[in-house]
Amino acid sequence: MTENHHSENKLKRLLITAVTFSILGAWIWYMSWVSSISNNTILQKSVPEWKTYIYFGVLIGTLFVIRTFFVHAFNQTLKYFANVFFSGFFLGFLLSLNCYDIYVYLFPDKIIGYESEYEVVFPGPSRGKHGHCEAGLWLKDQNTNRWIQLCTNKEYLHSHRKQGMTGVWVTARVNKIGTYIVKYEFIYL
Repeated sequence: MTENHHSENKLKRLLITAVTFSILGAWIWYMSWVSSISNNTILQKSVPEWKTYIYFGVLIGTLFVIRTFFVHAFNQTLKYFANVFFSGFFLGFLLSLNCYDIYVYLFPDKIIGYESEYEVVFPGPSRGKHGHCEAGLWLKDQNTNRWIQLCTNKEYLHSHRKQGMTGVWVTARVNKIGTYIVKYEFIYL
């Protein structure tokens, strides 16, 4: 009987480990995907990006505390409820990160093309732990009237930009809250 019980426990632990690693892997893939979308997205100035992240974190944290209060209210300290709130806040904050970028990418009202002025700078934009891009390409977005810096490199610039090409043709997905730059080509104006 104990041998059967041990094998059931082992199987249960293996299943829990597999599910945990699957969720962690999916989360890492999702954050990588969202980060790549975010690098090519520019939002309207009026979008309350950080307020949304904080409000959503507070909402989830509050829901965690309410649930905990009704399930485990007896003999719990204020510190316990604070830990529950901050765990929920952190989860809600992370789940809402870049939600506007995803909305612009997945739900464009239309796809447009337009000419833009540009500027090339060295080094390019920062990419977190990976340092800076070799070069940066500043474009003026027609939909938001804001500048965005895209990551590029010297090899791409050398092979795609010829002398006298003073503009860029931009293809973008747009909606009311922002723009996702799909591609760009250097052009003669």
